[in-house]
Amino acid sequence: MASLSDWSISVIPSSVRLDPVTHHVYDSPYGESRNADKLLASNWIYNGNRVSLKAARGEYISFQLVLTNHSAETLKGIQVSMPPFRSGGTQVANAPELFLAWSVQVKTPTTGYPQATLGKGWYPDALIPFSAIQQGTVPPKGIWTYPLQLPDFNNRIENQRSQFIWVDQYIPFDRKDAPAGLYTSTISVIIDGVTKSIPVQLEVWDFAIPNENLLKASLQHEEFVSSMTEKDELAIYQLMKRNRVCIMDPTYKPVLTKKAGGNTIDWTAFDRRLKKYLTGAAFTKAYGYEFGPGYGTPVETFLLPFDVYGKHETRGWPDVGKPAVERSPANKAEYTNVIRQVRSHLKPLINPKTTQLTVYLNGLDESYFPEAWDRMKYYGGLFKKEYPEARFRVDGSYNDTAMKVIDKSISAWAVHTIDFDEQRLAAYTKQGINQWLYGPMIYESKVNSWVGSSTFTDLPLVNDRAISWSVWKYKAHSWISWGIGAGWKAAWYDTETWKSANDGGHDNGNADGYDYKKMNGNALLIYSPGIIPNVNVAAPSIRLKTMRNGVQEYEYMRLLTVLDQNEQRVAALVNAVINRPFGNQSVGHLDVWSYEPEVWDRKRLELGELINQSSKNKTN
Repeated sequence: MASLSDWSISVIPSSVRLDPVTHHVYDSPYGESRNADKLLASNWIYNGNRVSLKAARGEYISFQLVLTNHSAETLKGIQVSMPPFRSGGTQVANAPELFLAWSVQVKTPTTGYPQATLGKGWYPDALIPFSAIQQGTVPPKGIWTYPLQLPDFNNRIENQRSQFIWVDQYIPFDRKDAPAGLYTSTISVIIDGVTKSIPVQLEVWDFAIPNENLLKASLQHEEFVSSMTEKDELAIYQLMKRNRVCIMDPTYKPVLTKKAGGNTIDWTAFDRRLKKYLTGAAFTKAYGYEFGPGYGTPVETFLLPFDVYGKHETRGWPDVGKPAVERSPANKAEYTNVIRQVRSHLKPLINPKTTQLTVYLNGLDESYFPEAWDRMKYYGGLFKKEYPEARFRVDGSYNDTAMKVIDKSISAWAVHTIDFDEQRLAAYTKQGINQWLYGPMIYESKVNSWVGSSTFTDLPLVNDRAISWSVWKYKAHSWISWGIGAGWKAAWYDTETWKSANDGGHDNGNADGYDYKKMNGNALLIYSPGIIPNVNVAAPSIRLKTMRNGVQEYEYMRLLTVLDQNEQRVAALVNAVINRPFGNQSVGHLDVWSYEPEVWDRKRLELGELINQSSKNKTN
């Protein structure tokens, strides 16, 4: 039997990660060691007695409950609960969502970041919904599920001291469902009949961020969702919609049959699978999406099924052969005919004002030679003529020589962050080329440019938030990061991924000395169902939640700019935390933005308070 002194509870902000064994605080400014005991005793959202939160309608607000075991015995039969927030006679319809944080072990730091890495240890990351967790000692319906105990039986963390419960609260978008004001709830833990509780206060501001995900920030991962069962696919699309990050998968293709008289397309399976996403029906109660951001809205981006013969000898769609023959009159006519068929079929299904249509030719991805640029120009011109609603996108680091060839033929560019130059690229923005930030967030050295992912477990959590703030600072169109769930089955126990010197990226003659590069959490934002016993749902990561927070804060910036009718106050707030990330000037510098989580959280509050006050003034 656990006694009253055997365990304790506290609350920490969602912007901080704590090692469950050592209580090392990972997310602190470089060179500073935050005292975990002080953080647990009191911090900027918890005064030691009560949690205080503020949020707008239409957004999620989060915090973490910390349960600490002070004894040598296992705490079993743990129960955690939190009722819906109330204000007088008003109750928020959707209750807080609880997740058990699963920690992953970083055994060796990510390659190429000897200074920037936060080091070895256990990092809380995967968030297991409580629907997959067994609370208390009585299994639901007589079936054992995941036991909630400390140390965690499944996570297998030797000498685990603390367990973390992530709490998400969505504030309804409609004012009638969440009028402005002060709401209260209580989070409680019961062990062996002993209850410990912490009151939680939530102030709902009198404004809402848009229901739609206007930023369209995206994770691109070829065949990740298209290769799933339709049931699993729906779960992932809904999870990503809930977290305001879009899915890009260019491998959805209808059945194309090549005949002598011309190609025919069978849309039956394609429509059955994708129509609900293109219309927004997949994000309604009819499909189990009871509440959340983007309710009833279609997917924000869609990559059209086209491709061309590629540098890795992949075939095109439609397949009109290799570069030597693809432009023959007959092959050009065949490709053009398929473009027209696709456009004709999708036109009544997709509203280009809400779903951004993009042509991304994987066969020409990051191709840095004149023959490839000439092909980009050819296909870009073809799509501009035959599918004017679609944006033709190229990805990679293209110098001015390349851009002179392709700039009139492209309308979107995923610009690698290593080459992002504000002044140079402003000219391309004026030409109507939408620029997406793409790639790593920190450049300790040029070796870091080898990946298109911005996600690493052992780098500061704020990086996943700062990417949206950087889009605002640099007036980019949005951002893309490669990978949704790379290695997601193995990642529960090992989040390492590998890249060889021959696997694409910037070639520097292997001067960095690395034949193979190891990266922790690279391209992994979701953990697979069916790996941890009885956890049959996908688990979002803390890093995905942090990305979501950055997207929400981008909408704060948009709202305040509209209210002010200028960008002065927003620019001052953004520049207070972000210096000059990306481009050559950032290589070798870690101080591209603030690494103090409290600073970022307080800037969010400052933005919210300014919007709230300005909104009141506009209505008075």
